[in-house]
Amino acid sequence: MLDVLEKFQADVNTNAHIQRIVKGWNTDVLLEESDSEDSYRLLISDGKIEQIVYCTTNSNEEAPMKIVGDAAIMRGLFDGKVNGIRANNEGLIAIYGAMGDQVKLDAIALILWGI
Repeated sequence: MLDVLEKFQADVNTNAHIQRIVKGWNTDVLLEESDSEDSYRLLISDGKIEQIVYCTTNSNEEAPMKIVGDAAIMRGLFDGKVNGIRANNEGLIAIYGAMGDQVKLDAIALILWGI
């Protein structure tokens, strides 16, 4: 998963169109794999993914936004193979947090992958 997130980070941080849309966006996104103990935190500052931090699900991490799903779905979300809106509507993932953060992630997916 880390390899997918690092590519996602590079794609987001170097895409001028995305950077115009997410300018000023500051948040942390916690990604929890429901079928493992792996979790990752995306630390976002001024629209840039500044850091990806590995943590375990058992660490009881808190973040303004959290996405939970099995490892395959989570990987698909961040490599453009799974539509996040559809996955949420079908109950494949659970998303917690502000709607504005969700909209920004949806816009990023639309720009990067057309989904």
